[in-house]
Amino acid sequence: MTQNHKIANLQQRELKLRALRRDILSKDSETALDMILEAPSPATLVQSFPDQDLYYLMHKIGPHDFIPVLALARSDQWEHVLDVEVWDDDRLNTDIMAKAFDFLFQADPERFLRWIITEKPDYFEFFLLKNMIIHIREHDEPPPEDSDAYITLDDKFYFRFPEQKSPEQKNEEGIDLDEPDPEKSQADETPELIEKMMKKLADMDLSVFHGLLLEVLSLLPAETEEEQFRLRNLRLAEKGFLPAHEAIGIYQPTDFKSLRKRSKTDIQNGYHPDIPLPPQFFSLHIQGDDLFVRALARIPQELFFSLESEMAALTNKIISADRIRIREKDAIRETVEKASAFLSLGLEVILSSSEKPAKITGTAAGKIIETYFLEDIFRTGSRAGIRLKTRAQNWYKDSFLMENSLPLSFLSENFLGVIGGLFLDRPLYFDNYQTGKLYRNFKTLGDIEETKTSLDQIISLDKTLGKIKPDLTSFRQGVLTYKSMLLTLWARNRIGLDREPEAAGLDPIPLEKFKPFFKEMFSGPGDEDAAPKENKDLVLNDLILWAADAAGSEPDPDFKNLLSKLVLEIEEEYGRVNPDQLDPRFTPHFLIRRENA
Repeated sequence: MTQNHKIANLQQRELKLRALRRDILSKDSETALDMILEAPSPATLVQSFPDQDLYYLMHKIGPHDFIPVLALARSDQWEHVLDVEVWDDDRLNTDIMAKAFDFLFQADPERFLRWIITEKPDYFEFFLLKNMIIHIREHDEPPPEDSDAYITLDDKFYFRFPEQKSPEQKNEEGIDLDEPDPEKSQADETPELIEKMMKKLADMDLSVFHGLLLEVLSLLPAETEEEQFRLRNLRLAEKGFLPAHEAIGIYQPTDFKSLRKRSKTDIQNGYHPDIPLPPQFFSLHIQGDDLFVRALARIPQELFFSLESEMAALTNKIISADRIRIREKDAIRETVEKASAFLSLGLEVILSSSEKPAKITGTAAGKIIETYFLEDIFRTGSRAGIRLKTRAQNWYKDSFLMENSLPLSFLSENFLGVIGGLFLDRPLYFDNYQTGKLYRNFKTLGDIEETKTSLDQIISLDKTLGKIKPDLTSFRQGVLTYKSMLLTLWARNRIGLDREPEAAGLDPIPLEKFKPFFKEMFSGPGDEDAAPKENKDLVLNDLILWAADAAGSEPDPDFKNLLSKLVLEIEEEYGRVNPDQLDPRFTPHFLIRRENA
């Protein structure tokens, strides 16, 4: 009974702190800092933060303003800051190390030195080895010849710092002196920081100071860096940050039949003293009207702890796989948006793939989340985009474009955008600024279907051009896109310049011969207020008839749809243009000879 009472008190205390932490994370930086420092027990509050929440808060508030909070943090929270802050892939960045050490040293100088020398001596020695030169004077030796450049605290151990390169030396190496270097100021301040740390350490314990410098001289930097990287990866893996080559598995496609179902033991129902609560800063950015967001509103309360843990683990894997540096609020927001988009897409795919397809609603999606793990739902959504990417890559390897060394810009703006998005390492939907972005993550089956339709038309276009086999060597003037190629070949045939299909050339059409054709097919009355001639069906049928004759086979539906859109585009573009005002410079859909060419 007593044990249950203790657990209940712990639960009540932790859930109260959890609510306060969430409130702090949601506030602006100045208010959040005031709430921490003015709390009844600020040390208890700070040390209760999950490592990731505290690190996120540090960059939200700003490292300089956050120094009083760092002074209250646990040592393992300091270690997490170093783990995620100072590494560039598998290499230690000593300039960022200096910045991080500076903040921690300012927070609590003596505690920092005791901790770093006791718990992470090789780590600290690596930093010193990279930034200082040490000389030990024997009792019968004179001081170093350039002793003025050295610093000594006991006339026995001397140290100095490598000379900073002058602007002339940097310029000789091809460095742009006008380009701001964000790490330059810290590199200039590193000697001062090390001098302060060495003096403080000598004041604390001179024998430890001597031992530290001796160990720095015997350090093997490559082996030390490799071992520190291994230990760092182990610590981060416990929090869900797998190495990039392992975390990339989060994008491994999963189909509906491979989904794992939850069991009752997989659900963390409320607080448990042996299970740490997950970070909360991810959930602050789950916003909008995505299917995943609507589904969360229908989730039973007892499932929320498990979902927060799963969402944190999922987001951490995305951060690791995409090598994202979480130093800005936008980086977190964009990562959570990506996770939410893929989860929304995965929910739609699952609802559409079940034996009895359900109506896509927040309630139905909520039931899917109750049944399957978020990671599997995410990978189901990833599968939909990767399948399109794989199909696009397989087509391109043997395409008409590749065979004839045509650039992707040949596909014109919209198709170029679609293919460009699919050829990225992580395929994206070509949004074309409809929601303010050129590309965004796939998040609905509608996005997938729209992209698939465009890809079908691109592949059909490519196959048809392969059958037509136009003479690309005849192209000499203008901008060559699939639009100008098809329409010029058609126009030349109908004008009578190329009567035979095998004579499909791309020589520009003389303007005097193009005007009568243009007037018959496209031109309106020349009045801007008048409606264009209703001849779209006539033009489309004639274009399809020409394509069938030129390719030697009936065009498939995808190519007909492409031609239909093309006819609509030129009708809108030229329907009110007077033939006498045609200018080849502003008629990109056709290759027309300029008078001075």
